[in-house]
Amino acid sequence: MSPPRAPGFFRHLGLLWGLRLQIGLNRGSGRPHRLLAVATFLLSSAPAVFFGLVFFGLMRWRPVASSNVWPYFLLNLLCFVTAAVWVAWPLLSAGVDDHSELSRYAAFPISPFRLLIASTVASLFEPRALVFYAPLTGAALGYASVNGLRAPWLAALNYALFALLCAAWSRVALHAVLNVLREKRSAEILGGGFALFLLAASLIPPIDTSWLTAVSEAGGMDALDMSLIINAAIALSRVPPGFFGDSLGQLAHGHVRIALAEALGLGLFALMGLAVAYGLLLRFHRQSGRAGHARKESGDRNPFARTGSRFRTLVAREALDLWRNPRARLLLSVPFVLAILLKLLSGRALFAYLLGDSADAWLMGGLAVYGAIVISSTFSQNTFAYDGQGFAVFLAAPVDLAEVLRAKNLVQGVAGLGMALLVGLFYRVYFGHGSWVDFLCAMASVAALVPLTLAAGNFLSLYFPVKFHASLQRRDKLPLMASLLGIVAAALGSMPFGWAMKLAGKSGPTLQTVAMIALSAGLYAVLYRLVLPLALRRLEQRRELILRAVTRE
Repeated sequence: MSPPRAPGFFRHLGLLWGLRLQIGLNRGSGRPHRLLAVATFLLSSAPAVFFGLVFFGLMRWRPVASSNVWPYFLLNLLCFVTAAVWVAWPLLSAGVDDHSELSRYAAFPISPFRLLIASTVASLFEPRALVFYAPLTGAALGYASVNGLRAPWLAALNYALFALLCAAWSRVALHAVLNVLREKRSAEILGGGFALFLLAASLIPPIDTSWLTAVSEAGGMDALDMSLIINAAIALSRVPPGFFGDSLGQLAHGHVRIALAEALGLGLFALMGLAVAYGLLLRFHRQSGRAGHARKESGDRNPFARTGSRFRTLVAREALDLWRNPRARLLLSVPFVLAILLKLLSGRALFAYLLGDSADAWLMGGLAVYGAIVISSTFSQNTFAYDGQGFAVFLAAPVDLAEVLRAKNLVQGVAGLGMALLVGLFYRVYFGHGSWVDFLCAMASVAALVPLTLAAGNFLSLYFPVKFHASLQRRDKLPLMASLLGIVAAALGSMPFGWAMKLAGKSGPTLQTVAMIALSAGLYAVLYRLVLPLALRRLEQRRELILRAVTRE
């Protein structure tokens, strides 16, 4: 009997995308789950409609539409920003486990090339991707409706090639991050990469923002030297993502050959990205299938030799697990990378122009709060599963689960506060701006966020436990309700900082601002203490359910 025929290329794509859909349903089936998946997709993609309409209207706005410079500049700027965000998203979100098909399908009868094409094409239609290129889509349609294009089919082709370019280089960034996290010395690699990035950024001159001061002093955009905007638009059009924006301008003026040449450039750079991503994917598969080096006995001191009590031992174990988690290391680097990019792009000058003396408090506090949120959403909201089989070990050991949860909360809370402290000190030294009042506002904002995210994380971990595979093979999808509750908790935790800074206005925060945020932090801490006994009781009642959820295969 002859073996069954292997699936064709498009059949393979359909099978992989169908499996991705089932994973998105969190292993559910039936009509309710399909309706929930559709509702989740529409809800996650809803901001794309808003952004698209806003930029469509902006390009049709009379002052912009009647200008020969502003539409061209806005299109090229949107091309650059869209590509930059899309490519950097694996690092900014540290969402490396969202693309777990790289390792889950390694043993499947499918070639790495087909797997790369399937994941790349699928990434074009994810909700976050729709949100990413919605502003550019709206701006391009608005520009075409005002100016008219010589060959609309070529504009559509260049748009598709631009999206493929972004998706391909996003695969490069994703596969590079996954390969780094697979390495035994991932902490040293991340630290070295961070140091090199900091050194390279210090050698690049910051963007000149003196035009902001000129506009502010003259009282309007009429005083702006348009040569700055023209030069910026030309510079943006000479990088590969800008080829699409420039091609629209060329088609509006009837230069079809130039637009064709730019289509060739977009396709070439997209193929280069796919080639690099393919090489990194092959390396990742080799790493996944390799057993690794045998570990030698370490002569390091036993970290539990002097813990003194069972609770301190649990705290030490939790701290070591968190530090050794590759994704935690990646998350710890994100606020610092954002700060470096902010200085490189002279973003602080723009915020100072918009927010006045409150700019440093907003930036310092915003970076610290962002770092604490990504830590809490990753670990606090999945506190029983991110360390692999750790919960099964606790159930088999003669320990009180209440002590385990308290130890986890303590370590995760200290990690968030410690990150805020490092971010604040780094901001003050690196930017050379920010008063001690700004620093206190940032610290108080994280102190208000941490208790609420810990309280919410405890209950989300109890009622929505999901398995996280420490080897980065995969992470089960969170249900929609759990994701929404996590977002609500983060928003409520960040609200005191936003309200206090809004009341401070452009004049800058004062000690009253710090006191307002600190008072909210105290109230949230009391709330955490009040709901903790309930969480501990529910933990004892649901221990077996949690165990089955986090250890299932």
